[in-house]
Amino acid sequence: EQPKLMRLSNTALPVSQPVDLTEAAEKACNAVVYIKCVQVSKTRTIEYQDPFADFFEEFFGRGQGGTQRRQMQTPKRESAGSGVIISEDGYIVTNNHVVENADEITITLNDNREFTARVIGLDSDTDLALLKVDATGLPAIVIGDSDNLKVGEWVLAVGNPFNLTSTVTAGIVSAKARNLRASKNGIESFIQTDAAINQGNSGGALVNVRGALVGINAMLYSQTG
Repeated sequence: EQPKLMRLSNTALPVSQPVDLTEAAEKACNAVVYIKCVQVSKTRTIEYQDPFADFFEEFFGRGQGGTQRRQMQTPKRESAGSGVIISEDGYIVTNNHVVENADEITITLNDNREFTARVIGLDSDTDLALLKVDATGLPAIVIGDSDNLKVGEWVLAVGNPFNLTSTVTAGIVSAKARNLRASKNGIESFIQTDAAINQGNSGGALVNVRGALVGINAMLYSQTG
C-alpha cells in the first residue's frame, strides 16, 4: 500500500503570541532604586614589625622594640548598587555586600527623588540587607512566589549596571536551586537566569512577566570567577 500524504492547513498549527514584557518592566522600574554608598575617610592605628629594630638595638643601643605603631588615613570610598522597594512606607531590600560597612547611604528613585537611608538589618549568610527611608506612598513592588517559577519561564532583571539607572534585561529561568559553592556557610539555592546582569545590578529585582518580585540579583558567575 502506498503511503498517504496529508496537507496541513494554515489553521492546523497554533500561532504563539509574543510575550509582552512592557507592563512588567514599567512596574519593576518604578520599584527599583539606585543605591550610592560612601565610606568616609578614617584614621586607623596599626601595629607593624620593624625589621631593623634588632639591628639598631644591638649596634646603637637605641632600639624601640620590634613592634611599632603608626597612624594611617584610609581613603574615602564610594560604591553603587540597586535595591527594591517592598513597602509604601520606605522599606527597601538589597544585597548585604552592597551596603556593608557604608557610613552614608543615598537612595535615588526612578523619578529622581533622593533620600538618606538607614540600615535596619544585615544578613551576610543570605547576602540580604533591609534599609529604611523616611517616605510614604512609594511605588512598592508586588512580592511573588519563587517556588512557583518554572525553568524556561521569562523573567526580567532590573537594576543600575555601570551607574545606568533603570536598566531592564530579559531572559529565562535557566535553572533553580543552583548550588555554586560561592557561599562560605553553604546556604545556597540560587535561581539561574540568562538575563544580562552586570556590576551595579546587585540588589536589583528579578521579576516575572506580571512584574512580581521573585528574586534579588546577587552575583555573576563565569569562568573567571
